[in-house]
Amino acid sequence: MSSPLISECSKLTSVLLRQSIFAAVLIWSFVVSEESLADDGVVLRPLPAVGAEHREAGAAASDNTAPPMSPTAEWLWDSHISQQTSTKTGQALVPQPVPLSTVAVPMTQRSVYETPWVPQDFTSLLKDIPPKQPRHWVRQQPTLVQGHHPDNRPGSSEIGSLGFGSLGPGTSGPEPCMEHSTAATKVPYQPFDFRGTSAPAVPYQPEKDIATYYGKYFVPTQRPWVEWWRPFYTGGMYDPSIPVFSDVNPLTPHFLVYGDYRAGVGVHRDGGQSVRTVANRLNLDLDLKLTSTERIHAFTGPFDNNNEFTRLDFSDSRNVRFESELDFQFDTLFFEGDLGAMTGGLTGVDAPFDLPFTFGQIPLLYQNGIWMEDAITGVAFGFPWRNSRALNWSNYDATFFAGFNQVTSPAFDNVNQAAQVFGTAWFIEAYDGYIEADYAFLNDQDGRNRSYHNLAFAYTRRYLTRFSNSVRVLGNIGQEGARSSRSADGMLLLCENSLISYSPSNVVPYFNAFLGYGRPQSVARAAGAGGILRNTGINFESDLLTGYPTLDATGSNSYGGAAGLNLLTSDFRQQLAFEFAALDTYGDDILSKAAGAQYAIGARWQKTLSNWTLVRLDFMNGWLDNAPDIYGTRCEFRWKF
Repeated sequence: MSSPLISECSKLTSVLLRQSIFAAVLIWSFVVSEESLADDGVVLRPLPAVGAEHREAGAAASDNTAPPMSPTAEWLWDSHISQQTSTKTGQALVPQPVPLSTVAVPMTQRSVYETPWVPQDFTSLLKDIPPKQPRHWVRQQPTLVQGHHPDNRPGSSEIGSLGFGSLGPGTSGPEPCMEHSTAATKVPYQPFDFRGTSAPAVPYQPEKDIATYYGKYFVPTQRPWVEWWRPFYTGGMYDPSIPVFSDVNPLTPHFLVYGDYRAGVGVHRDGGQSVRTVANRLNLDLDLKLTSTERIHAFTGPFDNNNEFTRLDFSDSRNVRFESELDFQFDTLFFEGDLGAMTGGLTGVDAPFDLPFTFGQIPLLYQNGIWMEDAITGVAFGFPWRNSRALNWSNYDATFFAGFNQVTSPAFDNVNQAAQVFGTAWFIEAYDGYIEADYAFLNDQDGRNRSYHNLAFAYTRRYLTRFSNSVRVLGNIGQEGARSSRSADGMLLLCENSLISYSPSNVVPYFNAFLGYGRPQSVARAAGAGGILRNTGINFESDLLTGYPTLDATGSNSYGGAAGLNLLTSDFRQQLAFEFAALDTYGDDILSKAAGAQYAIGARWQKTLSNWTLVRLDFMNGWLDNAPDIYGTRCEFRWKF
């Protein structure tokens, strides 16, 4: 290594060593004094006394003055100052009497490039304080001490509001910021400022650390009735998949049969007639999985037919009847897959695009079953996982569907072959909430001029972390004929609300309201789907088993709502709900399904008996104007498999 380089390294080492010794001794001299304590994460730094005049003033000050520096610190300070030169005059700086003060600097704002302080900076900062004013400790609010220098290069100070901008001999930083000086306040001495927070001693519990690895256990689950080939969610190694066309999207077959069995006892009064029944229902899902993205699925209810269930009828105590409603036809049967994954499997490359699709007797459910809940014969496809920077949509999906048969709707007298449907449903995450926008056109195939357009829009979000709200608007337009004879001509406004309580998963107060105009209709509703107001409250929801009565759920020329409290235990094994609901009619009585005002109270309790069984109780009592009152009590046992 060359001699000049060694010489320069020696000089640099000497400078750094002297700067380090100076800083260490100076900080030690100031911090050890008991007046340099601070609170709220603020470091109090005394400004060093400069010159004999200032030391004399300090000796004559009151007890509130700060302690003088040690002789070693004064010598280091004076030695350092004597080497400083003014950037304006080039002359050596002359120590000026500066009142002793303390400036608070947040610990998180301390700059790694901070250099020794220059007296001229403090003189300009504190020039408004009279020289003979007694010295006392001052704290500046931490939030006011922030770096704001436009010159943010390495070496420049980040504590701009104090003017600590010197980089070394012959330089100075930006002019100090003066607008924050009015925030300085006196801070009295508090010996407990730096005292640690006391916490109760917790004994070491090694069993808790061990339980992280050895305390795991299997969660009991109910297996499907039928489970062929690859099992459903089990542990251990699986046999390798079968590459049919390539290693991409290989064949992974399995066949499952799962569902639930429901048995219920109901004692009701509806339409002026008493109903006592024991009903049964069996729901079976059959799923043949081919690959990770393709499957054939079917659903059947062998114990029910056209929303009538196999049952024993005790309504007439002298004539107990057994009603058989066996039906083994499939209610749904469809193929579901992803065209992109299938294309990748054929070509041997990863899926070049995503295009899920389905065809057959397909179940479609939109807006929680309010806008549509039915199984139609048709086709559907979607564009998932998209975003739009122009519209500020972080995520959205778009689905398009067409139904050519089995479209069930009261607008077409529930005749499955009377209508065709073509529509789209959009799901958008944007504007601090969740948006659903839907459109469908229903074509009357019987030539009775009942074709119309069905639109729906919903916006859901949470407000102030305490209030969840969904607003839904559904409208039917375009149907021809006299208004009194139209089967789908109206609008429905729904407002669903729940409060975020102190225990949001266990205590859920809710209030839902609706306003119906004309005869609003869903796009399609299966016979067992209930009315369009089914989700408004438990007093509008039937059990789809025993004929449990409800308030009018059509929303035709009526308004009302439901308020209730939903309670769940901490282990989520029990539920208890209470509700009060009411509605009234307005306008033309011809358009209203209800004869007058209706009121009801209802309650529900259910409890899990095991991981595969539960029991549920429901009760309601309704008071109806211009119609017989209603009531319902039921008990249901459900077995899931």
